[in-house]
Amino acid sequence: MSVKKVLVINIGWEQEPLIQLLHERGYELYGITNFSLKKPILKKHFKKIFQLDFRDLENIYNIAKELKIDAVISDQCDYSHFAQSYVSERLGLKGSSLSQAQISINKYVQRKYAELNGILVPKFILVFNYGEAISACDEIGFPIIIKPIDNRGSFGVAKVNNLSELKSCYLNALSNSHSRFVLIEQFIDGYEITVDGYCFDGIPKSLTIAKKSKEGLGSQVSMDIKYPAEIPDYIYEKALVNNEFVNTILGFTFGMTHSEYMITKTGLIYLIESANRGGGVFTSEIIVPNVCGVNILEKYIDDVIGIKSKVTCPDQIEKNNVILKFFSFQPGVIKKISGFNEIKKNKGILKAKLNVKVGDQISVISNDGNRHGFIIFKSSEKIRNQVNEIINKIKINYE
Repeated sequence: MSVKKVLVINIGWEQEPLIQLLHERGYELYGITNFSLKKPILKKHFKKIFQLDFRDLENIYNIAKELKIDAVISDQCDYSHFAQSYVSERLGLKGSSLSQAQISINKYVQRKYAELNGILVPKFILVFNYGEAISACDEIGFPIIIKPIDNRGSFGVAKVNNLSELKSCYLNALSNSHSRFVLIEQFIDGYEITVDGYCFDGIPKSLTIAKKSKEGLGSQVSMDIKYPAEIPDYIYEKALVNNEFVNTILGFTFGMTHSEYMITKTGLIYLIESANRGGGVFTSEIIVPNVCGVNILEKYIDDVIGIKSKVTCPDQIEKNNVILKFFSFQPGVIKKISGFNEIKKNKGILKAKLNVKVGDQISVISNDGNRHGFIIFKSSEKIRNQVNEIINKIKINYE
C-alpha cells in the first residue's frame, strides 16, 4: 500500500500537535506556509514546503493537483480552512464544503443566515462608508461593537461608546476587512462563552464550554479562558443544546466547531460567531482533549484521511479544569527575561509560550496577535490561584 500524501495548509506553531501526529502516522507531508512565517514549525517532517498567501486559492489548488495528494488538512485558522475547503471540494477529498466555509468565515453572511433561521443574534447593520456607520449607530444606539466581516483574531474589533470614538474605530475595522465591508452591531451586556464541539457522523455535538475574561482591557481581546465555564448548571446545559442547534442550522457537518456566545443576565444566548474549525492557541489540539477526554485531533485526522476512527462521542463527557491564561506585561523595551524556563517544569503546564523576547518593544495589547504569550494549565482545584502564582515568577527587566 502506497504512503498517503497529505497537504497541510498553515504550518505555524499552533499546528505543531497536528503536524506531529501526521508525521507519527507515517504520512508523506507537504506544507503551505504564508510569507510572514520565516521558520515553519517541524520543517524536517515535510517533503516540501511552499510559501503562498492562504488566499491564493488557485495556486494552492494547482499544487495539490500536481502532487496528487490524498488529503488536505488545516486547523485553527479561517484563511487556511477556506483554502482547505476549496481544494477538497475541487478534488473530491474529505472535508467541509465551500458553502460551509463561506458561512463560517463571513460574519455578515453568518449573521444574516442565522437571523433568517430563528437564531438569536445581536442587531446588526452592514456599512459601506463612514456616513452609513454614523446612521447605523443612531439606529442601534451606543455602545456598539464594530468589526470587519472577514478577518480573525479580533483584528479591527472594538467596542465604541460614543460618536467621538467612532471614526478611528471605523477606519481600523475597514483596514482590517479584506472585503472592505464593516459590520456594526448591538453591544450585548453579559458574559462571553465559547463552546467547542465536533461533527460526529455529520451531526454537530457540543463537548465543552469555557468562560472568557477580558480583564478590563479597552479592546475586545480575551486574556483568561477557563474550562469548564463557571456558570449555572442550567445555563451550561442550555448552552450545550443551543450550540448543537446553531451549528446544525448553519449546516456544519464535518470536523471541529468553535463557537462564541454572549449570555445576558436573564439567560438569553446570543450567537456572536461560529467557526467550522478548531479554536486557536492549541484550543482544539491540546485544551479540548484534556478538558473533555475526547481526542478530537485524532478524530479529525481520521475523518480527513477517510478512515474509520476509534474516537467516538461518549455518553459521559469529562469536565476537567484547564485554563488558558495570556501574559500581559508592562509596555517598554525588554532588557532581560527571567523565570520562564523554570516555570515550564511545573507538571500542570500543558503548554507555555512567550511571544516577546529581549530587545522587543512591548506594546499595549490591542488584538489576539500581539498578546505577550500564554500558559495552558491543568489542575483539579484552585486553578486560577495556581496559574497566577506561576505567571508571577516571570520577571521582565526594562531598558
